[in-house]
Amino acid sequence: MMPPIRAGGTNVDLGLDGRVAIVGGASKGMGNASARALAREGARVVMVARGAEALNGAAQTIATAHGTSRVLAIAADLSVPSDVARVAREARAWGGRIDVVVNNLGGPPPGETEGLADEQWHAALELNFFSAVRLNRLVLPLMREGGYGRIVTVLSLSIKQPEENLALSTVSRTAAAAYTKVLSTEVAHEGITVNNVLPGSIATERLQAVAEMQAKRQGEPLERALDIRRGLIPAGRFGAPEEVADVICFLASAQAGFITGQSIVVDGGQLRAMA
Repeated sequence: MMPPIRAGGTNVDLGLDGRVAIVGGASKGMGNASARALAREGARVVMVARGAEALNGAAQTIATAHGTSRVLAIAADLSVPSDVARVAREARAWGGRIDVVVNNLGGPPPGETEGLADEQWHAALELNFFSAVRLNRLVLPLMREGGYGRIVTVLSLSIKQPEENLALSTVSRTAAAAYTKVLSTEVAHEGITVNNVLPGSIATERLQAVAEMQAKRQGEPLERALDIRRGLIPAGRFGAPEEVADVICFLASAQAGFITGQSIVVDGGQLRAMA
């Protein structure tokens, strides 16, 4: 997969210095890029992922760059209610406050609607919907207490432009988007913003897995499937995780206080709809 072109890494003062941020899926991909970007902007970052080894390695990178006091790694599965409660509890104990939450979890397995069992639908909703509902419910009182709140949920372009064989992901993430909109209207008067980021084709392990699945279904080589996908993007390339992370960082910032209830697409022009 051709690496994307990106010119970034320049600091701007986003008002995040000393803020405490929880980032899900932080051991790799867009979650890891978001954790690094938030730390670069001065935030203290609680990194959460299921795999302890990869998570600890990712946290060490931030600790080396910014100091051990700026990062906490918590191995947990955010689709499990008891783990969500533990993350919120440990993050508060470590940071003294919680100002930012980045809800970011992997996608459920592929499948078309007719062949999916109830258990698969329930699992997808636990992963992409209830994980955000539960964590947000726990952190909102802490955000009110601290006088600052930014909630960003990483979903997918597929909620606006569905892809073949990704029914579970599309439906569960669309439910999360509707929840974000409702919640945003309920807490806006308290200065808490709630937004979604909808990545398109971003160069991550998830993109590789989806391309492999689609190549197999179509009887095409993987490189051909990637070329077809790349051809759908007017920018002519896949995005970088860091480009999504920069948008998340801005939405977490003091400057984004009047942006709420939005689903912001980061896709190089892939979405063809007008709105």
